[in-house]
Amino acid sequence: MELYDTKTASKFKTQSECRSWIKDRIVRFRLKMIRTPVSGTKLKFTYVPQKFDGKIINIGSDGFKELVGDEPLNKYASPVKKDGKWLAVMHLQGD
Repeated sequence: MELYDTKTASKFKTQSECRSWIKDRIVRFRLKMIRTPVSGTKLKFTYVPQKFDGKIINIGSDGFKELVGDEPLNKYASPVKKDGKWLAVMHLQGD
């Protein structure tokens, strides 16, 4: 697995510190509506929401307000050890 932006990423001494950092964050996605055909028809279409442009937010920051679409970061990231340090690594679709 190739890792990107390791120079600017937060680094942790232990796996538990890294897990705690992940646990304290959510991903807030924007949604866009995608036109898709209705199953079994040729001429009817519907619109379904699709996630894009996710932003990682610390739930402990001042002024944080949870929104309906917020998802826990641990759904998308996990600790990975590289060069003796722990990094919170986001898994891309297909990883």
